[in-house]
This record gives sequence, structure tokens and C-alpha cells, in this order.
Amino acid sequence: MKILFIAGRWAQNIEESKNYQELAGKAEVHLTTEEDQSVLAEKAKDVDIIITGAPVSAEIINKAKRLKMIQTTSVGYDRVDVDAAAANGIIICNVAEANANSVAELVFGLILDVARRISAHDRLLRDGGWARYHVERQVEIRGSTLGIIGLGAIGSRVAQIGKYAFNMRILACDPYIIPDRAEQFGGKLVDMETLLKESDVVTTHTPLNEETHHLISERELSLMKPTAILINTSRGPVMDEKALIKALKQGKISGAGLDVFETEPLEKDNPLRGLDNVVMTPHIGSTPGALRYMIEVAIDNVIRVVEEKEPFRIKTPDTYYTSEKW
Repeated sequence: MKILFIAGRWAQNIEESKNYQELAGKAEVHLTTEEDQSVLAEKAKDVDIIITGAPVSAEIINKAKRLKMIQTTSVGYDRVDVDAAAANGIIICNVAEANANSVAELVFGLILDVARRISAHDRLLRDGGWARYHVERQVEIRGSTLGIIGLGAIGSRVAQIGKYAFNMRILACDPYIIPDRAEQFGGKLVDMETLLKESDVVTTHTPLNEETHHLISERELSLMKPTAILINTSRGPVMDEKALIKALKQGKISGAGLDVFETEPLEKDNPLRGLDNVVMTPHIGSTPGALRYMIEVAIDNVIRVVEEKEPFRIKTPDTYYTSEKW
């Protein structure tokens, strides 16, 4: 079996890892740092599996006639052309819960920063000042209501921290889970409108697809409390950035903590950079350790397939059960 490993920056020295060596001992593995889609299409034309942290376009998929599986080293797989994969009988697997704790910790870092204006006060002191900045916006989160959009692995970990560390009331909105799932974390499953109206903090944990593109836009923002905090560590286009900027400027919500953006890297002239009620990080949801672990989880899943076992975390089960390649 031939495997193309499209390695990102966190896959440096991956050849030295135990599970990579195990995979290389069981299959023919080609490691590349190339991200040009045309070059990758040539490299992939006779491979059976792609492991990737980079985009995989229809150009690559359509040329890779033997390809049966794309294994991402991320939770999101929106950079893979899902339609082209399905049309060619290729399944997509991700690493699901591998970075759940890392992202959840960042979520609360952003919540606390926005709630207590930590970064704003840090800038004030560095500029020589000494004052309480925007006192009226500073709140304690203990006992407040946390609204979680998407109660998967990351959303569930956020619920646990909110409930047991901060005694928060937990509301969740997720059309793919049953109420018992929310109740496991002391939460309640509600519709989107209820969640937005009642939450003091709203955090998004959904994949990016047609259903979730601009899930939070002008209407949704208008339903939120003017004292509410909005957090996004999922994917930038889950939020309508223009609508969010407008809401932040007009004080429709108190503030936002953002780790992801509609365009990455964030444009130098993006208005978000000039807003004092926004805390931003450059897509750092996963720590280096978590990213390394995600790669190891991806490799382990490919080893399963090489050993003729059923893969874990199949995101396109319809393809798996109907494709002649499986």
C-alpha cells in the first residue's frame, strides 16, 4: 500500500516518531511538505491513502485513481473537496476528539480575557497608564449562562469546564444529539433562538459546511444580550464577520474572543484589529503538543487500514458503505 503524507509545520521530524516508523515498516510512505495542488496531484496519482494537514482539491482527488482514504490531521475537514471524494468512492477520516482539551482551555482563556478585559489592561499598563479600563464591561462568569453551539468532543469539554469549574448554567444547541447528551454535563438542549437570548457567553463548536456557513449573522447577533460575550474557535466563516464587526462597533454585544477568521491570515486592514472589545489569537486552538498528538492519531488510524481493519472516525459513512474501494 502506498501512502502520501502531506506534512505541515507541526510534522517536522515526524519520521522519528514510533508510530511513523511503524507505518513505514508496513507500507510505502512518501513524506512531502509541498502544498501546491498541481504538484501534489502528480505525487498522489498512484497512492492509496493521503494523510494531510493541507488542502486536498478536486484536482488531486480526480487524478488519484487508486485513492481510497483521506486522513486529516485536524478535526475540521473543510479543506478537503468532500463532493469530489464522494464521487470517487474515497472516505474522509479526521482525528475527532484529539485536540478537545487544548481548544477548550483556549475558549476559557478568551472568555476570561474578554470578561475581565485582561489584554486591554495589559496594553494600558505597557503604555504607562494606570486605571480600570471599561469597568462597566467587566463581569464574573461564575454562575452565568454558557451557550454552546455544537456539543461534540470540544463542546462537551467546554461544558464540563463551565459547569464544574465555574458553576455555569449550560445550554446547548446541536441538531445531531439527543437531550441526554446535554444532560450528561448538567446542561439543557435548546433551540438556537433560546440559546442566543438567554446566554451570557456563546461559544461555537461546529464544523464548517453549507449548513453552518454564516450560522451567526446579523439576525442571530441581534438576539443576544448587549452584555453577552461571543467566542469562536471553530472556523472563521461560521460567523458573518461583517455583521460581527457592526455589532461590536454598535455595542449590540459586549465583546468577542476570536481564534479564527473568515480570511486567514487576518488582513492587516481588517476592522477587528482596531476594536477594543475584541480579543484575538492567530488560530492557536491546538497547542504544539496537541498538534503532535493529532498527527499520531491520524497515523494510527492509517495503520489500522494497512492492517485491513476498519478505520475509526469516518466522516463520510455513506461513501464507506457504498464504495467499491471498501
